[in-house]
Amino acid sequence: MKDVKEQKQNDNGEIIEMKQGQVIKIPKNGGKAWLTLFYSLPQEFVSKRLVYLNLPRCPYEVLRTDKYDSLIKDDTFLELVWDCVAWSAWQYFEIPYQNGSGYREIPGSPAQYSGDFPLWRLSYSMLPLLRDKFEVSGFSFQQLYNVPEGTELPWLTYQQFGNLIGTLVPEIIQEQNWQPMIDEIWNNRTLEDFDKRGSQVKLDFMRSWGHSRSRKKTVSIEQLAEEAEENGTDFDIPDTRSEFENSVLSELQIAEFAARFSGRDKKILEMKMEGHTAQEIAEAVGYQTHSAVLKRIRHIADCYEDFISEEYQKYLETF
Repeated sequence: MKDVKEQKQNDNGEIIEMKQGQVIKIPKNGGKAWLTLFYSLPQEFVSKRLVYLNLPRCPYEVLRTDKYDSLIKDDTFLELVWDCVAWSAWQYFEIPYQNGSGYREIPGSPAQYSGDFPLWRLSYSMLPLLRDKFEVSGFSFQQLYNVPEGTELPWLTYQQFGNLIGTLVPEIIQEQNWQPMIDEIWNNRTLEDFDKRGSQVKLDFMRSWGHSRSRKKTVSIEQLAEEAEENGTDFDIPDTRSEFENSVLSELQIAEFAARFSGRDKKILEMKMEGHTAQEIAEAVGYQTHSAVLKRIRHIADCYEDFISEEYQKYLETF
């Protein structure tokens, strides 16, 4: 066993499994090396790639035969494991409040940020470190290999998996001293760090970013939310499309935005702003069902996001 431990520290960075007294090397960049993380995933995560529900819950068969090698060697397997674990790790990153009073979760979801956003990339950089943590936290590759024939591993629940990742991620951040880097990344984010589609967190950033560079003492929605959270009060930030339906626009903005449309869409916009229901709008514009109206409203909402972005760009050009 001492030799095995020494082998694990070798420079080629390979995971070792034991078979009939022999040492077998599994490259860490291979699919099998990620089985420890795979077997920790909740069933609802694996269901995102249905084919991997066919991978037996009995590691004995998977590791000792080549029957499932084609599944494990496929890039889709790595994509499944990496995306699920990175997304989970993201949930436990903490970013500083604007006033420096403490830390909070990253607002929004990873999908609202660009794939090049450094914090999103950092969650993927953490994967090898998480795998190493598994080696000392009861999910080691050696333990996986030693599971007896015929024994199936139970699925972890979503909560159990969350508790596991939620324990390991802060440990890694502390050990690697990543928090100062996370703080700097968050405090110096740019428009390119957000997904090209509109989202509430993107709009909040745009407002906050612009206001911080103007002489106007305007408070962003993000800052209001932070202050509400600090004071223990509720402050729900709706989705952009919900915001579109509930926003109070100035008459000038309404006129300018409505001028982009004609025919049915213009009528739908006007009636929606007046508070009519989808069914009432459908009857007025000649649609048979209100679902068609809802589709047009979603389209108008997308146009509204573009309109806001353009207005923001015009605002920046004035400085």
